[in-house]
Parts: sequence; structure tokens; C-alpha cells
Amino acid sequence: MTDIGSSLRATGSLSYKNSASIPVMIEHVVPKYIGSKSASGTNNSRTPFAVCLQIQGLTPNTTYDVQIGIGLTTDAATVYGAGNVWNKNRNAFSGQRDTATFTTDANGDSGPFWSFLQPTGNSARFNAGQVHNIRVGYTLSGGSFTGDPAFISTKSFVALDIPVTARTAATTDDGAFILGTGFSGYSGKYVIYFNDTSGAGDPMSAYQIRTTSATNTSQTELPSSVNDVYIQSGTSSIGDFAGVIPIGENNSNGLRRIEIRNADNSIAEVFRDNDGVWQNGTNTTTLLRRDVGIVDFAQLYRLDLTALVEGLYNSSSNLMVQDTFMLQINQSVSPFAALDVSRSTLNTSGNGSFILPNAVSGTPYYLVLKHRNSIETWSSVGVQFTSGVASYDFTNSVSQAYGSNIVQIDGSPVKFGTYSGDVTQDGTIDASDLGLIDNDAFTFASGYISTDLNGDSFADASDYSLADNNAYNFVGRITP
Repeated sequence: MTDIGSSLRATGSLSYKNSASIPVMIEHVVPKYIGSKSASGTNNSRTPFAVCLQIQGLTPNTTYDVQIGIGLTTDAATVYGAGNVWNKNRNAFSGQRDTATFTTDANGDSGPFWSFLQPTGNSARFNAGQVHNIRVGYTLSGGSFTGDPAFISTKSFVALDIPVTARTAATTDDGAFILGTGFSGYSGKYVIYFNDTSGAGDPMSAYQIRTTSATNTSQTELPSSVNDVYIQSGTSSIGDFAGVIPIGENNSNGLRRIEIRNADNSIAEVFRDNDGVWQNGTNTTTLLRRDVGIVDFAQLYRLDLTALVEGLYNSSSNLMVQDTFMLQINQSVSPFAALDVSRSTLNTSGNGSFILPNAVSGTPYYLVLKHRNSIETWSSVGVQFTSGVASYDFTNSVSQAYGSNIVQIDGSPVKFGTYSGDVTQDGTIDASDLGLIDNDAFTFASGYISTDLNGDSFADASDYSLADNNAYNFVGRITP
């Protein structure tokens, strides 16, 4: 980020000018592309987008309003630019002020917060190919903003040519649309697109999955299916989302990764496609200007899984503390290479679904279950998808795990779970894990920490005892 007043700089953050305690802004999510306007001084193709920011070094336990503008990268540091921000109190994209955007914690930290921005019809801005950044100011709730922004982003984004009539003769700034359908389980979360499977760098697009906090006004130059998502009406449904990406000739990878994030910017789910051709048939590498590339959740390969974790399971209630897991599919023959991975939540009964876009029906895969503090566990056999769906239950027999590497955690009914205690995730439960648990217990560490094996949000003797027992029995990962 560009520091417009102070030379103080931290990695991935931006400092504010002249302040006793110098606030710092962190840009968690700023997309690389937005949609361009439809004509000079007119915009009937407004595609709203989301940014996720965080400001540290403010007054503790205080509510702030935020002002955000969209500037050209060539604008002076004193300029906020144009565009609208979603204002919760006005319930509209109106002006650049969002009221009561966040309340700081005891350390003066806003935590990650999401804001929704909408390009306007400004005659000098938002034309195809123009490069923009965001300008941010803040004030105590109800107060006045200074005349110039406190922060200017160094992350920039390009306006893609998406109106009915092309804004420029060049094709290098042409854009297409992505429409996600059927993701109802993620309603209200945030979706960001990448053109690589690893999610490196900044995303191509970012917005909220319907139902969203912001409702766009109807845009006559957007494809109706896309417009309906933004206005949250018409043909769209809860779980749909939309965004823009460069067309195929400027984006040979297409769309290869869809990340779904929570309000705190943590990852809730990841969907990958290794070649940009999604399982419902959409080839995102060959999209033309104004094409709508659809990713249909119902046609992605799904693995329905049942699994339990020793430390998180309560045999009195027959329930488990809900948590996030990672499921990997590997070749069922040597060298047993990893082919795809998915992240999802297993509920209190140990049930959850994982989406694996790179799976193929009729091909057996080993399932590899990973959890933040339990032993990596492989299925005992290769599992095949039929018509895009497969299921597996790790809990009903010790033979469900490769090498019988699970432990009985209940007798009525009989249930098995993965071993708890691999805090370091090195494949064994040993002194290194015990040392971490002991240290956190000594300092009364709490919260969502890897040393909390039983899910009570504390590291203590009960967690140590569980890991110690498994270390004594030399519990470790068993693989083909």
C-alpha cells in the first residue's frame, strides 16, 4: 500500500499520516478486475464488488465510520475518486460513507471487515482498460472525515469491457461473467475467483453469495441472469453469485479456483478445477466478451463423508464438536499421488460433504482425511464416484481405515474415530506435540487453538493426557 504521510511500513499493510499511534491498514482482498461503465457519464452495467480490509492502531472499543472511494491510479493522493459504497443505514449504494462499519477490540483493531463498492457513471472514470485503486478514510461514528483519504491502496484493478456496445476497439480489456448456481449452503459468505489452483496473489473478482448484504439496482446492460443475482430477484436463487473475469484470449487459465470465505476472511471452502473446464461443461478458458460462464454446484463431484475425532467426541451425548476438515483424494496405485483436495465442516454427527472437481466417475481413489490436531487417516480401500457422487463412513468399523488406524470411541453404538494429538501435523504423536500442549496449558491459552484436543476452547491437562496416551502407544500415520 502507498503510505501517503509516514515512512513507517509493515508487510502487507499501509500506515496513516501524522498520528501518535500510527494506524495501519491491511488489504486482505482487493480484486484485480471490475466491470466498466456503459457510456460516458452513464453506467447501466454496474457490477458491484467486495473488498476485505482491516485497520489496526485505532482507539480501543470504539465504533468507526469508513469512507471509501475508487480512484484512478493517476489521481493525486488528496482525491477519494468516485463510486458508491453500500451504506447499511441507507440500505443502498449511496455516496462513499458507510456508517458503523466496525467496532474496534481492546487493542484498537477493527478485525477484517468487508465493504461493497459500485462503479458509477462518472464521465472521466470506469472506462474499459482504466486502472483504479481504493482510497479509504475513517472517523469516529457520526464524525467528520478529513478532506483527503488516510490510505491509498497499492493493489490496483482494471475495468473490463462488458457493456453491450464495446467501449474500446481493443480486445485486451474485454471481460466475461461468471455465474455460480446452487451454492445455497454458503449463503451470505464471500466468494473470490482465481485463475490458478493455488490461490496465489490477488483474486480476479470478489463479492458475496446470495443472500447478500447489498442489493444492486437493476442494470439494463447486464445479462439478465447476472443482473438477477445482483438485484437478488428474478431467476436467481439463494446460493447464486456473480462476478467478472478477463476473456479467454487474455486469460488462458480461465477460472481454476473458487474460494468461499467467512466474515472473518477465513476460508470456508475451496473448489478447484485443474484445466478451467468445469464439470457442468463450462470452458472458462475460451469465454468471449460478455459470455456467461456457469459453475453449477449440483454438477460438481461430491463426497459425502462420515467421520469422528477421538478428542472431539462425547460418548455421553454421542455427538462431536463441529470442526473443519480437509479431504484429499489420492491415486489408488503407486505412487498414490494427491489429485484433489477439499475443505468442509463435519457437523456434530460427523457428517459433511466435500466437493472434488477433479474426480472422475469409475476411478477408485484413496480418501485422505486431515484435521488440525488429529492423525492423518486413509481409507482402507479405493472409493469410486458414480454419477458424480460417492460416500464413505470411517466410523462404523476399524477396518474402514487403512491399517485399522482408528480407535474405538464409543460402545453403544460402536463408533470409531481418528486419533487425537498430532498438533504439529508431522504424522506422529510424540514429545513435540506434548510440549506444545504443555506450554499452552501453562500459559492458560484459549480459543480456537490446535492444542485444544477436546474442543472446549482451552489447552489443559485433559488435552495433554489424551495426547500422552497416544504418544505412549506410538500412534502415527499409516499409508499405503
